[in-house]
Amino acid sequence: MKVLRQPRRTGADLELALSGDGPSDELRRHGWRVRSAPSVSSSPREYQRYIEASGAEFSVAKDIYATTRSGWFSERTACYLASGRPAVVQDTGFTKYVPEGSGLHAFRDLDEAADAIRSVQADFEHECKQARGLAERYFDARRVLVDLLTALKL
Repeated sequence: MKVLRQPRRTGADLELALSGDGPSDELRRHGWRVRSAPSVSSSPREYQRYIEASGAEFSVAKDIYATTRSGWFSERTACYLASGRPAVVQDTGFTKYVPEGSGLHAFRDLDEAADAIRSVQADFEHECKQARGLAERYFDARRVLVDLLTALKL
């Protein structure tokens, strides 16, 4: 609810996929598009199609992750980046490990979130290219597994 006004504030077309009973009517009144979560996640292929058809991810972290600066990073965000889709996500401290900037924007308050959304809109092609590059550098299994196995000395 803390980002309820972001669609109108930014002029962005923001969508939320909800399952169960949620505040759909209130979200729509504030400019959100609301989709049924099961309709976009009924299979791995449907989920992949949904992400690929999205412009970007906009996501708020659970307060415990943001407050503790745990470094938590969503696998969904990694999926968006791998699909060449930028992400605007609440900072949980992950920026100690993955750089923020074009392709991946970390926000700490609503003004930063709005600025990041506008940045993505202003140069979408560049943002998409940078997102994919981040995924290749930080989340590609060939790189991550080699680093993991090296650290474990296997």
